[in-house]
Amino acid sequence: MKAGGNWVDPFDDLSDEELDAHLDELFSVRPGSVAVSLRIAPDLLGRVKRQAARAGVPYQTFMKAILESAVSRLERPRESRTPVRRASRQR
Repeated sequence: MKAGGNWVDPFDDLSDEELDAHLDELFSVRPGSVAVSLRIAPDLLGRVKRQAARAGVPYQTFMKAILESAVSRLERPRESRTPVRRASRQR
């Protein structure tokens, strides 16, 4: 397979020890994660998986993004939240 262009390895001048130290530094700033178990209705899981597929991401990554977004929204001060319009009941 032929590589396009003249690619230059930005880490070519680093020793093995320097590269290891650089990689350790990069991975140390990544936030850790904790494995959890969550019971979810099968139809909801199917819907989440379909939406994740449409977005082109793994479904667990998609779920984490949704959860992060929802919690961040809840943490905003009340006055800055967008009001939710509810349908009025007619009798």
